[in-house]
Amino acid sequence: MNLTFGQAQVFTSSRMNHSPMLSKLFNQTFGYTNVGNYARFTIFKKLIQEIQFSEKSEILDLGTGYGEYAFSLAAAMPNSIVHALDIDGDRVATVNQAISKSRIPNVRTHHAFLENTTLCDLDFVFSVDVFEHILPEEMPFKTVYEKLKPGGHFLVKIPNVTQKTIFPERYFEEHHDWLEEEHVGQVYDLEGLKARFESEGFEIVHASYSDGIISRLAWELAYLGKKAGVITQLLTLPIAKGLIHLDRIFHRKNEGNAIQVIGRKVYP
Repeated sequence: MNLTFGQAQVFTSSRMNHSPMLSKLFNQTFGYTNVGNYARFTIFKKLIQEIQFSEKSEILDLGTGYGEYAFSLAAAMPNSIVHALDIDGDRVATVNQAISKSRIPNVRTHHAFLENTTLCDLDFVFSVDVFEHILPEEMPFKTVYEKLKPGGHFLVKIPNVTQKTIFPERYFEEHHDWLEEEHVGQVYDLEGLKARFESEGFEIVHASYSDGIISRLAWELAYLGKKAGVITQLLTLPIAKGLIHLDRIFHRKNEGNAIQVIGRKVYP
């Protein structure tokens, strides 16, 4: 499967929407500009190789945000339907606008909690860096299990409860304040996430760490570069992306700032 990423950013970014032609040129020159999302996608691209898709699959992007993953899969799998669900109405509206402008016909949006939809018999559900924003007791593992068809797969990628940093933490105080308020569900290490999957009835088919110390360096450089201004952001962008790819080569498999598990709904 040939996945590309970030082409819809020119339609979902409020800054880029002001100058569409200039934004397309900018995108062609610099590529996707959110280093965190770029790093997540490099992992996602590898993870879905673990899953066998049928020609006409029903897929759910749970907590789609601005729909980057949904658009990527929809473009790569034109005979499948990709559902993009989020409880944030503004983001769903932005995704709808991007669907119209990009003319991708096989993305369906949902502004609702999963349990309130009619979705069923899904082949694949994934949630990338979403569950850390949800209290553990409210994470919809059970609902996903019910919505999947037997043999269907569920992928969750979240930050590890333990994080390794490089630069002094005082450089990131604003970000840490945001994390304390937002990451109410950042409570699992890899074994804990596996145990949660198994307790909900899933069979584990993959479990791993990602985002090692080199990837962390990439994120920190990009964060500081963005805070310093647009020019510095653009200067650090290719360096950060290069470091991410180095991390994917040299990362030690027994640790990382992110964890991911794929579970399969067992046949009755």
